Amino acid sequence: MRAGVDPPAQVVAVARDLAAGAIRDIEGIKHGLSNRSWLVSTDDDRFVVRISDGSDQELQVDRNSEAVVLQLVARAGIGPEVLRCDPQSGVLVTRYLGLTWRERDAQMGDNIDRLAALLRRLHALETPANARTVDLASIVHGYVRALLERGTHHGLTSSAVRDCADQAAAQLRKGSTPCLCHNDVHHLNVVEGESLRLIDWEYSGVGEPLFDLASVCVYHRYRRSQRERMLSAYAASSSSSPGDWQRLELACWLFDYIRDLWLAVR
Repeated sequence: MRAGVDPPAQVVAVARDLAAGAIRDIEGIKHGLSNRSWLVSTDDDRFVVRISDGSDQELQVDRNSEAVVLQLVARAGIGPEVLRCDPQSGVLVTRYLGLTWRERDAQMGDNIDRLAALLRRLHALETPANARTVDLASIVHGYVRALLERGTHHGLTSSAVRDCADQAAAQLRKGSTPCLCHNDVHHLNVVEGESLRLIDWEYSGVGEPLFDLASVCVYHRYRRSQRERMLSAYAASSSSSPGDWQRLELACWLFDYIRDLWLAVR
């Protein structure tokens, strides 16, 4: 273990239970704002132990749904292998996949194409019966309610903005087929290995596919040309239409608003 860094007893216990060989190191790593994670290195393996911080209800995280999704995406080669998942205790252990992308990786044209193809594969998976349904309007109202219960009043909680969000969510639902989505796709959740994989599935669920594309575009401040490239790569064999572009822009606006609400709640 690294000098001066003492991992929690819970992490040490899990590591000892799962380690096939001697533990060489337990290193705290940055792995999301609502969890603490530790990289465990043994003589012949590396895995990540994640401990939830208990704010699941306010942040609208469903750990049981996450567990279902993780098993599916692991089998599909889109997510990490799950070594242990205990939603009740907030413990998740996954195989370490390697380093995540840097922000500049997400700006590269070829990587935009690859990420769009990965999202197309994800959205084509059969939706698991026990995964939660992600209703974007309900997410907005849940975060706003959490802020108002604290006595927080500002532009994010105004009824006018909420009405706009409701209308945006309703527009996105029209003509859309719900599918399994990650809902928080950015470079720190993309791992480069033998193939691209996604980590941090806690906001996943059955919802709006364009929301995944919007998360990439908003997080990385894509220019119009980059957004158009992602949309075109995602469409693959079929060409995108002006209507698709308008729906992506609407999804980007809604994602940006929900992200700001999440940060305020967090």
